[in-house]
Amino acid sequence: MIKLAALCTAIATMVLVATAAYAAVGTARVGVMQTSPFTVRGTGFRAHERVAVTVYAKTTRMKAVTAGVRGGFTTAFSGVTIGRCDGYVIRAKGNRGSIAFLKVRPECPQPGPSGSDVLFPVASSAHA
Repeated sequence: MIKLAALCTAIATMVLVATAAYAAVGTARVGVMQTSPFTVRGTGFRAHERVAVTVYAKTTRMKAVTAGVRGGFTTAFSGVTIGRCDGYVIRAKGNRGSIAFLKVRPECPQPGPSGSDVLFPVASSAHA
């Protein structure tokens, strides 16, 4: 019975250590630093992890980068143009299990009838 309790304690300790080590690495994240040129910054990846960064917009572009010693990277995508009302998705997937995802869907007003920008037309009233 004592051996079983010691084995359970050892397994629980290993699980806690593994969980703490994984949490210390952090959560991988991506963000846009600027849109011209379209520049992506990643953080929270594993040190020296190879990361495939894909941008899905009007076109799809992919780059392979290597995270630095602290798990970060910056990469620019020339030829990717994002308009003020254009949505896009960024996916960064590392070869050691890290993954980050960013989806941007801007809220832009839809043009009104016949291309005007009238959002709420005013109804006219007739007086008799």
